[in-house]
Amino acid sequence: MKTLLRAIVPALAVLVISSCTTTNLVQTWRDPNYRAQPVSRIFIIGVMPNDMYRVQFENGLAQALLAKGFQASTSAGAFPPGQLDKEKVKQYVADNKVDLVIVQRLTKKTTEEYVPPSMTYVPAAPYYGGYYGAYGYGYGAVYSPGYISEQTNVLAETNVYSTHAIPESLVWSGQSNTFNVQDAQSAAQSLSSQLVADLVRAQILVK
Repeated sequence: MKTLLRAIVPALAVLVISSCTTTNLVQTWRDPNYRAQPVSRIFIIGVMPNDMYRVQFENGLAQALLAKGFQASTSAGAFPPGQLDKEKVKQYVADNKVDLVIVQRLTKKTTEEYVPPSMTYVPAAPYYGGYYGAYGYGYGAVYSPGYISEQTNVLAETNVYSTHAIPESLVWSGQSNTFNVQDAQSAAQSLSSQLVADLVRAQILVK
């Protein structure tokens, strides 16, 4: 069991949480024939081209699972960077008696919106300290220049497989949208927190 617990890559940076980053589950599916059973060990596989982001999102999910009392390991912690070898992954899952395998695919979507300048009327005050004081006060108070507002969203598809069936079976699937992402760490925590909460409600994560 120590091997499983050690297979989580140390965090790359101090966790920075943005209160503006939120995750919504757009849609979910649960196998109606799946019978809930106790889960102890979970293996996480992130599918994305950037290895640094892969580490951050896998770690975020692993930490959220550990906080709920489940033992979790990550592909980045168990295997070297690059494409995973299918047979080695299957052997690792069998050797560590993994109950669930979570596969997460991520894409990033950036949108830009032009916010036009605005003008707000401010009634004249009785005294500004001369005409230049009135000019300076009024200019700063009434005019707001236009700007470009950029928002980055993280779209995720998460699939959960049970290893107790042969071949392993898909028991839960969900698509999510994480809004207003400030950095990878905050997105990973927001997504992981929402995902784990829903998996508990769906009785996929059962102690």
